[in-house]
Parts: sequence; structure tokens; C-alpha cells
Amino acid sequence: MMDLLQPVIDFSDDEGDLNESIGVPTSGSEYLRKVRKEAYDSPDIVVSEMDTSTFHVRQTLKIPNCNGCQPAPAGYAPSLSWQKTKVSDFSDLRQRLMSLRSKNDFRKHLHQRSKLPEIENETAWLHFCFGSSLRLKPLCDGRTATESSQPSLPLLSVLLCLDQPAIEQLLCYHINWFQEGGFSDVQGQWLFALFACLEKPLTPEACHLLRTAARLCTNLRATLVSRTVF
Repeated sequence: MMDLLQPVIDFSDDEGDLNESIGVPTSGSEYLRKVRKEAYDSPDIVVSEMDTSTFHVRQTLKIPNCNGCQPAPAGYAPSLSWQKTKVSDFSDLRQRLMSLRSKNDFRKHLHQRSKLPEIENETAWLHFCFGSSLRLKPLCDGRTATESSQPSLPLLSVLLCLDQPAIEQLLCYHINWFQEGGFSDVQGQWLFALFACLEKPLTPEACHLLRTAARLCTNLRATLVSRTVF
């Protein structure tokens, strides 16, 4: 085995050879020493020094650094301690949900899956989540809600029946409804529950939905009138 690790061309590894000036290599051994010397003299990280000011006059497209999220107006931003508390609570909630999914107990809720709308039926889910308390503009198919029903809350018996593709699809519906018709308390409960059900690693689609939700929420916060102290 050690024979297989022997170099093809035998040349010295002494650092003294690296300090010698090597001109045009005339053999394979000199070429390897020259390459070794260049690697030895080069820094670990090389940064190109380029004057980019010459490109400013020819700039045709400028991409803003802003991610689209509106900054919180004065008096509206939550304190750092409040943020840490909520992040910790949310993390604990996600851990409990994952623990429930990993157990066989949640399978007793699977019989309710037949009572849920098909995940491809957006209008049926709209009625299921909001009932007759719709605070939205005309529905996706152009009709308005006329059914008299109560909104369905995001209970564990519902959430545990949904796999990750269904969770992402339903989250996509809610974000679209948020964009089309605004925000409501019932939708806030659904969004929070669906966020908690997302599992890592997040898919690119889930990351896009989270970024869109963040932009929508910050835009809504920028329109608030009454101040809330966190």
C-alpha cells in the first residue's frame, strides 16, 4: 500500500529549495519545484484590487440592498428581550410538534384526513379556514362567500393530518389570501400554526414563502396607527 503513495517523480521537499530562484524549468523536477515555490509564496487568501468607479457611468441596472421589509416606525419595534422570549417559546412549540409527529399517537387523528378538503382545492380551504367570517375580497374563482359556517381553527387534529407538501401548499394559499384581502385574527392563527409545522431543512419554496410573509407583515406594521408597547 505504501508503494502506491510514492511520488511519481522524486524531488526534494526541503524549504531551502523554495527559497532558491528558479528560472524557466528545464525538467519535470524543476517544474514541480517552481509550482511548489509559487504556492509557497502566495497568500492563503487573494483579493483582487479593482477600481469599480469606472463602471458607475455604464451601470444599467441597480439592485437595492433592501430586502423589501419596511423598518418598524418609532415606538412599534419590539424589545430585544421580547424577541428572545418569543423565539424561545416558538422553538419549544416546534420541538413539541416534532415529538408528536414522531410518536404513534398522532395516527389516531389520521381518520379525520378524509374530512379535510383536497389540498388542491384552494376555494374549499378558503371556506374551511375562514367560514362565513371572510374579510377578503372576492374569492379566487370570482365568487363571494355565502355559506353560513364558522371558521376552523388550526387544531392539532388538523395539522397532524397534513404532510410537509400539504403544509407548504396551505401556507402558500394563506399568503396569497393575505396579499389579496388583507390580514385577520383567524389568519394570524393559521399562519403561526403553519410556520410552527415547517420542518428543517427548509425547501426553497418554503424560504420564499417566509420571505414573502415577512415583507407583508412589515408592510402591514408600517400602517399601524395605535402604539403597542412590548
